[in-house]
Amino acid sequence: MNPYKVLNVDCRVAKREIIQAAALALRERKFSGRDVALAQKQLLDPISRATHEFLHFIDVKPLLDKIDLCQQNEQKVADLDHLSVFDEIL
Repeated sequence: MNPYKVLNVDCRVAKREIIQAAALALRERKFSGRDVALAQKQLLDPISRATHEFLHFIDVKPLLDKIDLCQQNEQKVADLDHLSVFDEIL
């Protein structure tokens, strides 16, 4: 669970804004009260907050642009080089 999405805040949010966002999230009822309370607790704890900032705000878009995950590199048998070691045995 991403506490930033639950509370609808960004990574530079202050403690006061976290509390206000939790109250607003409870009123909107998009998430359960337990999820909202857990998100608030995680963002108010400095160690937990640093962990979530690291986990949820890594910019992987440049890496995904370099790697095409949908492209399958299937090779045909004719495209592969044969092993010359077995030619000497026969």
